[in-house]
Amino acid sequence: MSLEKKNKLVVCVVDTETTMKNEHSYLVYDFAYAIGNVYDSYCEPKERNFLINDVLDRPEYFLYSTKKILDEGERMVYSYDERYGKALRRRTRNGVANGVDWDFAMKMFWEDCSTTGVDVIVAYNLAFDLRALRNTCDQINDKRFRLPNGVQKLCLQDLCATKVINNDFHNWFNPLDEKLKNQFTTDNDNISYSAECIFRYWFDNYYYNEQHTALRDVRMEWKLIVKCFERWDKDIRKKFIDNVRSVSWSDVNKIKSATQKMKLREKRKLAC
Repeated sequence: MSLEKKNKLVVCVVDTETTMKNEHSYLVYDFAYAIGNVYDSYCEPKERNFLINDVLDRPEYFLYSTKKILDEGERMVYSYDERYGKALRRRTRNGVANGVDWDFAMKMFWEDCSTTGVDVIVAYNLAFDLRALRNTCDQINDKRFRLPNGVQKLCLQDLCATKVINNDFHNWFNPLDEKLKNQFTTDNDNISYSAECIFRYWFDNYYYNEQHTALRDVRMEWKLIVKCFERWDKDIRKKFIDNVRSVSWSDVNKIKSATQKMKLREKRKLAC
């Protein structure tokens, strides 16, 4: 579904940091969002960041364990999540507790989206973040996670993998020396379409490191979505909003033309 062109389009960029590598995966412990008019390049979006007590108070959620079950019926723990200690230190700064309950975070999110008139929710890999928000609601309070009525969805990863990694990118990338190419490739030497690498390319900041904390990542992704709308507003409203598709790593690497990737994209399944 396309949105009519107007001078104001309120988007909410969200990011979740979650538990992983155990039976408690996809529980949100760090949640942030930024709300603003994406057509206003000078907009200072409304920001919120919540560290979630319900998850951070459960250290067992941050133990990495294998799928192999021990004789006594428990999973085998092999490591712990190093992000846990950092999150706990962030939660208590200068002796002041900064964590909130999940119910409070969801209440504020809903109220902010409703009162600011959010048109579109955006995330880098939106399907992941929506799954995490739903899973956390299921686990903590059994309430159904839903967006306010009329809010549409846009995946920034889907958009960037299709439109940013284009002929211009490949023409820029191919002559680079190997050391610099490493800043834009995965461990398997494939071109990366992570938010970090897209940011490095678009903002000429080749050694930028994504922080993997919710608020910092939201700020970075806000810059990306503003730039996307500056370049492809019509296409985004017509072909990407409420038409979230899965991303193909092989298309990103093998298909250089954004036009050709757009055609292949429509054949892939809806992601959320």
